[in-house]
Amino acid sequence: MKNKYTSELTKNKYDAIIIGSGVGGLTTAVFLAKAGKKVLVLEKHYETGGFTHTFKRKKFEWDVGAHYIGQVNIENSLLRKTFDYVTDGKLLWDDMGDIYDQTIIEGNTYNFRKGFVKQVNQLIEYFPEEEKAIRLYYDLIIKVSNCASLFITEKTMPNWLSTIFGNSLKKNFLKYSRQTTYEVLSNLTTNEKLINVLCAQCGNYGLTPLKSSFGIHALVISHYLEGAAYPVGGSSKIHQSMINVIESNGGTIAIKADVKNIIIKKNKAIGVLMQNGDTIYGKKIISNAGAHNTFNVLISKEFQKSENTIELNKIKPSVANVCLYIGLNKSDEFLKLPKHNIWIYENYKLDISLKHHLEKKDSASPFFYISFPSAKDSSWQKNHPNTSTIEVLSSYPYEWVEEWENNKWQKRGEAYEKTKENIKLQLLNKLYETLPQIKGHVEICELSTPLSTKHFSNYNKGEIYGLEHTPQRFELKQLRPKTNYKNLFLTGQDIVAVGVCSALFSGVITAISILNRNLIWRISKYKIKT
Repeated sequence: MKNKYTSELTKNKYDAIIIGSGVGGLTTAVFLAKAGKKVLVLEKHYETGGFTHTFKRKKFEWDVGAHYIGQVNIENSLLRKTFDYVTDGKLLWDDMGDIYDQTIIEGNTYNFRKGFVKQVNQLIEYFPEEEKAIRLYYDLIIKVSNCASLFITEKTMPNWLSTIFGNSLKKNFLKYSRQTTYEVLSNLTTNEKLINVLCAQCGNYGLTPLKSSFGIHALVISHYLEGAAYPVGGSSKIHQSMINVIESNGGTIAIKADVKNIIIKKNKAIGVLMQNGDTIYGKKIISNAGAHNTFNVLISKEFQKSENTIELNKIKPSVANVCLYIGLNKSDEFLKLPKHNIWIYENYKLDISLKHHLEKKDSASPFFYISFPSAKDSSWQKNHPNTSTIEVLSSYPYEWVEEWENNKWQKRGEAYEKTKENIKLQLLNKLYETLPQIKGHVEICELSTPLSTKHFSNYNKGEIYGLEHTPQRFELKQLRPKTNYKNLFLTGQDIVAVGVCSALFSGVITAISILNRNLIWRISKYKIKT
C-alpha cells in the first residue's frame, strides 16, 4: 500500500507534523513545503483527503462531501487562485451552469441562479410584493460576507496585537453572527414562505433558521452567488493534486498513521506519540483533527486546559446524516439528469419540521438533498461510459445508530442492516418520486450512516461540519491557528467555517501564523506555469 506508515519515519525530525489529511491540513502542508520546510502529514485511515475523497463500487465512483464549490468558476477570484497555488494549476473545474441549486417546497420550484443580479431578479419574480426585502437581504449578505475577511484576519494575529486591534476588526461581523438567521430575516420581512426559501440551502451548514448564526448563512449564500463548479475528474482530484505538490517539494504523506497523543513538555508541543508506541518529533505540530478531538483527545488529560475545553464543549457537534449512493446503467444525458442540486422540503416550516423529526426516532427526514456527481463532471462519460451516479442525503442523528458504534465496520449485525434497509427504501422512494425516469436503471444502491462518517472522518458523533454554526460558536476565542501551547497550531473547518473552501483558507491562515509571511500577496501574484 503506497505511503503506508512505517516506523522508519521516526528516524527523521520534521519542521512540521500535520495530523490529518483533510483540505486544511494539506493546504498548510503545501505552503510549508513550498517554503522549504520538512513536512510530514499523518492520516489515520487508508484514504487521504478528508471529505474530498471518493469511493468506488464496480464501475461507479462517488464523492462523499465536496458536492459543489463556489467562486472557482471565476478565474481571478482569490479562491480560484488559492486552489491554483496549492495544486500548481493542475486542478480543473467544470462550471455547473446558470442554475446551480433548485429547491422544491410543497411542490413549488425555486431556482438559484448564477450572478447577483439574476438571483435577485429571480427571487423578485417569485415574490414580487417582497422586492424591497429581497434587495435589502442580498445587500446585507454582501455586507456581512465582506466583514468576515477582517474577522478571519484577526485570527492570524499574535495575542498582543489582537488585544489592541482584535475587537475593532471583529465587531462588524460579530454584530450579525451573534444573531440567528431568523432574527435577521424576520426584521426584513414577515413573509414566512420567503424566509424559508431564502434558507433553503441551510443544509450546507446544517442548522435551520432559528438556530443558525446569520454569519454562517451570509458566508454560504455569498459563496455561491456567482454560481458553482465541480472538479474535473471528481472531488478526489483536489487532494490528489495537493499531495503531488507536497511530495514534489519534499514533503511526506503517511496513511494508516494513527496518532494517540500530542507530546507536550513544559507547555510546548514537541512531537506526537503514535498508537503503536512510536514517537516522532517536530518543531511545529499542526492538528487538522477538529477542535474537540485536539483539545479533548489528542492532548492528554494532565495537559488539558479548562480555558480550551469548558466553552468549547458547550458547542454541540454539527448535524449527522445518511447518504444513499446510486449507480445507474444509463448516461446522464439519456436519463435527463441535471447538473444542479435539488433540495426538497415537505413544507415551509423548516424549524418545526426538523424539530419534530429529531424528536421521533427513525422518523422520515423532512428534507432531502439530491446531487448528480457524474452529470457535473465533463470527464465522466469518457471514464465511465453509459453510466451515471446520484447521491441522496437526509438528516439522521448519530444517537439513532449509537447502539452499534462499538461493532466493526461492515460487521454491525442484522438489526443494523435492517435499519439501513428501511432508510434506503425511504430515500429511494423520494428519489423515484422526484425522478421517475430512473426506475429500472438502478444497478447499485448503497447507504452510509453516521457510523460510516465516524469511521472515516474520526468525528465522534459522525458530524460532517465540525462544530455547530450557532451564534455562540463564533465567540470562541480558541478557534484560531495559534493555540496556548507553544508550537501547537490548529487548522481545518473548525477555525473558520464549514466546507472545503473554508478548510482551504484555514490552511492559508495557519501557514501565515507559522511562517509570518504575507501569503495572500503570494497567492494573488501566482501564475500557472505553461
